[in-house]
Amino acid sequence: MSIQREMALVALLDDITAVAAATDDLEEAARATLSAVCEVTGWPLGHLGVLAPDGEAFVSSGIWVGPIEDFPMLRQIAAATRFIAGTGVIGQVAATGQSVWSRDLTVDPLARHLLQGRDPGVRAAFAFPVIAVDGVAAVLQFFSRQVLPRDEPLLRVMAAIGYQLGRVADRRKLHTAVQAGRDRLRQIVDASVEGFISTDAAGHITEWNSAAERMFGRSRQQMLGRLVHETIVPERYRRADEAGRARFLATGQSNVLGRRLELAGAGADGSEFPIEIVVWATREADTWSFHAFVHDITERRRAEQALRQAYEAEQQTVARLKELDAAKDAFIATISHELRTPLTTLTGYLEIFSDADTGSFDVGQIRMLEAMTRNAARLQNLVEDLLAVSALAAGELTVRPAPVPVRQVLEEAVRTASAQARSSGHLIEVEIDAGVQSVTADRDLLVRAISALLSNAVKYSPIDTPIAVRASAQDGQAVITVVDHGVGIEAEELPRVFERFYRAPYAYDNAIQGVGLGLWLVKTIVEAHGGTVTAASTPGQGSTFTLRVPVAQGEGGA
Repeated sequence: MSIQREMALVALLDDITAVAAATDDLEEAARATLSAVCEVTGWPLGHLGVLAPDGEAFVSSGIWVGPIEDFPMLRQIAAATRFIAGTGVIGQVAATGQSVWSRDLTVDPLARHLLQGRDPGVRAAFAFPVIAVDGVAAVLQFFSRQVLPRDEPLLRVMAAIGYQLGRVADRRKLHTAVQAGRDRLRQIVDASVEGFISTDAAGHITEWNSAAERMFGRSRQQMLGRLVHETIVPERYRRADEAGRARFLATGQSNVLGRRLELAGAGADGSEFPIEIVVWATREADTWSFHAFVHDITERRRAEQALRQAYEAEQQTVARLKELDAAKDAFIATISHELRTPLTTLTGYLEIFSDADTGSFDVGQIRMLEAMTRNAARLQNLVEDLLAVSALAAGELTVRPAPVPVRQVLEEAVRTASAQARSSGHLIEVEIDAGVQSVTADRDLLVRAISALLSNAVKYSPIDTPIAVRASAQDGQAVITVVDHGVGIEAEELPRVFERFYRAPYAYDNAIQGVGLGLWLVKTIVEAHGGTVTAASTPGQGSTFTLRVPVAQGEGGA
C-alpha cells in the first residue's frame, strides 16, 4: 500500500473519530462515515444495515450513499431481506462481529441464494460491524462494480472505525436510558399528591408539578424561572428565606434542610394557608439545586381545631357531669340520713304494736299493720342501700373482717328476709355442709349481701315456691348459693345484672319493686372481701347465684 493511501486512511480514521465524538446520533455518524469511506477508497456505493425493531435480524435502513438509482435490483433485494445470522454479507457480519470481504457477490455462497440468478449490477463488497457494548449495533456495507481482492489494511481501518461508531451507539443508548429515567421520574413526581418544587441556587423555579399548580393556583408556565421567595413565600418570610439560602451556599449550614416543617404558603391571590414542607439540596458539578415536597395541611388543621374544640367541650361536659354526680351523691346521702331517723322510729313503734296483744285489733287492722310493717322494712332496706351507695361513691366503705360462723350469717340473713318471704308464701330452705364453719368477713356486710340475694329471689319467684340457700367449703373458700325457681334471666341480660341501677325488662313490665342496687351491692361487698359472685340462669326455670368468700384462717374445705 502506498504511503499516500496509508495517510489517506489514517486521515479518514481521524475524521470519523471526530465525527463520532461530536454526535450521539448513530445514523448521522454512519451517513458521514459512508460518504467519507466512499470518497477516500473510491468505492462508489455505501449502505447502512440496522437492527430490526424485534431485534432478531438486521434490515436495510434505507440510507444509501452513491448512485443507488443505478442499481435498482440491489436496492430491491436489500429492502426485502431480513438478514438473519449467516444470511448475506450483513447477516455474516452480525453473526461473527467481524469484517467480511466478498470479491464477487455473484459467485459468493453468502449472496448467491439471495440473488437467485439476478444481476445486482455490482461485484465486490465488504462490510464491517459497529461494535457497541452489548454487541453489533449496525453494519456498514460498500459495493464496487469490479471484482476486487481482499484489502487487509482497509479492513483494519474499517474495524477501528466500527469501534469508534460503537461509542456513538453506546452514548445514544445511555442518553435514551437516562432520558427515559428522567421521564419516568417526572411522571412520578407529576402524579404525586404532594407539590414538588425545584429551584436553582439563586432561587429560580426549575420544576413545578401538577399538585403544586393546584395548591398554589399557578400554572407551570407561569412559575418556571420566577424566584420562589417572590411568589409562594409570604412577604413577611421572604427576607429570611433569601438569607437562609445565602447562608447555606456560603457555609454549607442550614437550619431547615432535611427537616419536616410546618410553615405558611402564599396563594395566587396573596392569601396564606398552612403547609408542611421538606427541603433538600443536591449538587451537580459546582451548581447547587434545592428541592421540596409541599403538602397543604389546611384540612388537617381544621380537623385538629375541631378535635380540640370537641375535646374542650367534652371536658366541660365531664366536669359538669362530675359536679352533677357529686351533687347527686350528696343529695342521696342527705336524704338517706334524713329518712333513716323517722323510719327507725316508725319501725320501732310498729314492732311494739306487732308484739302487743292483737286481740283489740280486727282482721282488717291486723292486715294494715302487717302491710305497714312490711313497707316500713322495705323503705328501711332502700335507705340502707342508698347509704351504702353513697359510702361507696365517697370511698368510705369500711370492711372489718373477722371470723364469723357461716350458720350465724345465713340465719340472720334469712331472718332479715323472712318478712318479705312470708308475705309471698315462700319457704327459705337452709343447708350447711359440715365442712364449712366460719368465714373471714365483715358480719353486717355479708349479711346484707346474702339478704339482698334472698330478696332478689323472692321478687322474681312465683308465690309458694321454695328458695334454697346452701353453704359448702371448696378450695379454701366458703361457697354460698341462692337458688330460686323463678322467671330466670335471659342470656343477653346476665352480664349486666350486677351493674348499678340496672333492671331487667321483666322488672319494668311486671312492676317489680326495686331500683337496681341490690345485686350491685352484693358484687361490691363480695369483691371487697376478696371474693366473687356469679349468676347462672335458665329462663322459665330459675336462677342460681353463687357467692365465694375466704374461709377463716385455719379451716379448710373438701
